[in-house]
Amino acid sequence: MKKILFALMLALFAAPGALFAGDILGEVKELSIVKNLFPPQVEVIEARDLGSLFELVVKEPSRGKQIYYVTKDGAYLIAGGNLITGDKVNLTQKRHEEVNKVDMSQLPLKDAITIQRGNGAKKLVMFTDVDCPFCRKAYDWLKSQTKYTLYIFFFPLDMHPNSPEKSVQVLCSKNQETALDNAQSDKEIGSQKCEAGEKMLATHKAIAGEIGIDGTPLFVTAAGARIQGLQIPALESYLKN
Repeated sequence: MKKILFALMLALFAAPGALFAGDILGEVKELSIVKNLFPPQVEVIEARDLGSLFELVVKEPSRGKQIYYVTKDGAYLIAGGNLITGDKVNLTQKRHEEVNKVDMSQLPLKDAITIQRGNGAKKLVMFTDVDCPFCRKAYDWLKSQTKYTLYIFFFPLDMHPNSPEKSVQVLCSKNQETALDNAQSDKEIGSQKCEAGEKMLATHKAIAGEIGIDGTPLFVTAAGARIQGLQIPALESYLKN
């Protein structure tokens, strides 16, 4: 009986909140400014009432989830700004990190290049471009560390025209770690392109596109947090704590 009463109480309190959130999202989507300024491929997926503003979580192709604000009268859309409290808390940054967390358990890690050091205790995903200088520096630093498992996905950037072919060659290699070392040292990779490698690279790029990656290196921790760019202190803190 107690379980039934508890379930009923949950339903009474939870349902209005869920409906209210849905009502806000529907209201925001109907605003003329939202319809006019966001192209069809951009989707408003969440909306929250912040008092004088609506907060929008928008999914954009190749950019992941972005935060926007719109005034309740629909007169102004605020893009690229940050809401900062009086005690210097950047609410926009916190929200951006929250909505862009990556569920590592949902990534197809079996399709990644896997490198284990020591007991492999700490899990870390890396999206990289073999010709990206910052990626190379990050990878070289990681080679000096211990007790982690690194899952590597390729995301060749347009500015590096030879990167896709090199990536495929690495994926076609029997020893992918050695091939990756050679590729990032501008040495002969020692393997040819293959159909399986082409398909795997397409898979890697699709994963990167799904979670909204637009630059390398990008790391994902086991908790889903993103570390964008060459941030050695952040990587070191994650691996050692």
